[in-house]
Amino acid sequence: MKIAVAMSGGVDSSVAAALLKKDGHDVFGLTMRQYDAIKSGYEENEGIEADIKDAKAVCDALEIEHFVVDLKEDFKAIVEKNFIEEYSSGRTPNPCVICNPTIKFGKFMEAAFKLGADKIATGHYIQLKEDNNKFKILTPADASKDQTYMIWKLNQFQLSKTLFPISKYQKSEIRKIAIELELPIHSKKDSQEICFIKGHYEDYLKDHIVFTPGDITLPDERIIGKHRGLALYTIGQRKGLNTPWKCPLYVMKLDVMNNKLVVTEDPDDLLADAFELEDVNWIAGKKPEEMVGISIQIRYNSFPVPVKNIQEKENLLLIELENSTRAITPGQSGVFYKDNQLLGGGIIK
Repeated sequence: MKIAVAMSGGVDSSVAAALLKKDGHDVFGLTMRQYDAIKSGYEENEGIEADIKDAKAVCDALEIEHFVVDLKEDFKAIVEKNFIEEYSSGRTPNPCVICNPTIKFGKFMEAAFKLGADKIATGHYIQLKEDNNKFKILTPADASKDQTYMIWKLNQFQLSKTLFPISKYQKSEIRKIAIELELPIHSKKDSQEICFIKGHYEDYLKDHIVFTPGDITLPDERIIGKHRGLALYTIGQRKGLNTPWKCPLYVMKLDVMNNKLVVTEDPDDLLADAFELEDVNWIAGKKPEEMVGISIQIRYNSFPVPVKNIQEKENLLLIELENSTRAITPGQSGVFYKDNQLLGGGIIK
């Protein structure tokens, strides 16, 4: 089988390519240039250009071909546009959730096919299982590296054309394989940032959004300070308010209509047991027949919480939780799980 490996220049995708080659597949590396490094504030030896060099070095070491596909315009028109619009409307987006179905498993996959690939492979920690001609997404062996939350918008065709070679390994094992193979990136640190932004996202937004200062108020509408622009805040935030007060304050609501930042002294004010989801996608292509035992994860670095009830309301889902949870944030993803299987998700309204 001819497989295009999405080479990010990191350890995981590099080992994924090595494993597939070892298994006898016809492998080549494909790296996407999704943003302009200089415009994003990176130096010549940083950012995407450095990642491309690292990916090529790995491909040279593995003696496989390496190609680069330029997706900057598509990325800007889809991912960056969504990022800017969401922050402008007082929401907190997750750009990876938008990028995966449209760019990485969309435009990138199309480019791989044009180069003759039968499938693509990535270095995601995600298990994929075929069952009765349907593909299921399962959490990986290394739970600490689970990336299933980010791919809830994928469809069956995309999954049928994708491989996740490292899903059965622990991260420590992947590092060990990279060292044993003497791959030039074996000690490279994992990326933890938004790929197209160097430093704090505020610096990026300043070039695209006009920050309009406004009042910081308590729930009873008492004004206690001034905010620097609503796009700089998110639900549950405690630091960065720069408003002297007798106790810690937490962001409770972004009132875009009145340009107010509503804060509270009581963290319990952030608790909620119901919310709505829009833009819903089910991995199987339809809503599961049995909804008992489902949990929902409301942000990337959190644990799924049990769902009490799910009601369909026009084009939305109304989610009722078994117990109240903190800081449910519009723009983030609500992702459904049953045991270790990803069922689908939606955007928190």
